[in-house]
Amino acid sequence: MTQSDGRISVARANEMDHDEFVEAFGSVFEYAPWVASNTWSSKPFESVDGLQDALMQSLKGADRGDQIKFLSGHTDMQVTTEAIAAMTPDSQQEHIAAGFDKLTAHQQERIEHLVTAYRTRFGFPFVAALRGRNAAEILALAEQHLGNDSTDMELYFALTEVGKITRMRLDKLAV
Repeated sequence: MTQSDGRISVARANEMDHDEFVEAFGSVFEYAPWVASNTWSSKPFESVDGLQDALMQSLKGADRGDQIKFLSGHTDMQVTTEAIAAMTPDSQQEHIAAGFDKLTAHQQERIEHLVTAYRTRFGFPFVAALRGRNAAEILALAEQHLGNDSTDMELYFALTEVGKITRMRLDKLAV
């Protein structure tokens, strides 16, 4: 059933055929409906937590190349008003809430430098959940992770952050 607030119940998710499920949950992972597609066969889900766990297992269970390809499908953090305007609505809201639309020119340059250096070093973009963090915290987090020398650790970090991002999106979508 769909709730009066438009969210999908877990019971309804369990009743969906493959195509309905992918249509409903494919956008939780930006540009990667294959995650929802791979999760459909994990039904039934006991709760939103169970659905989230199954979605994340589909991503974490993918081979490393697919994980990196998934992460590479994300754009680098955007810090200009024009770039933020071109994002998906969820990403726009997250960037604006973190204050990325109000950065000084120096802050913009610093973040752009860090995310470019991160992508060069690890082969995928710096991905961090923005909600609950401000631009200064994100800048410090990017600096900290750029100093890491383990691509495996950074892949784990990125997928953990994706889990936080997708949970926020899933909470708006399912009940």
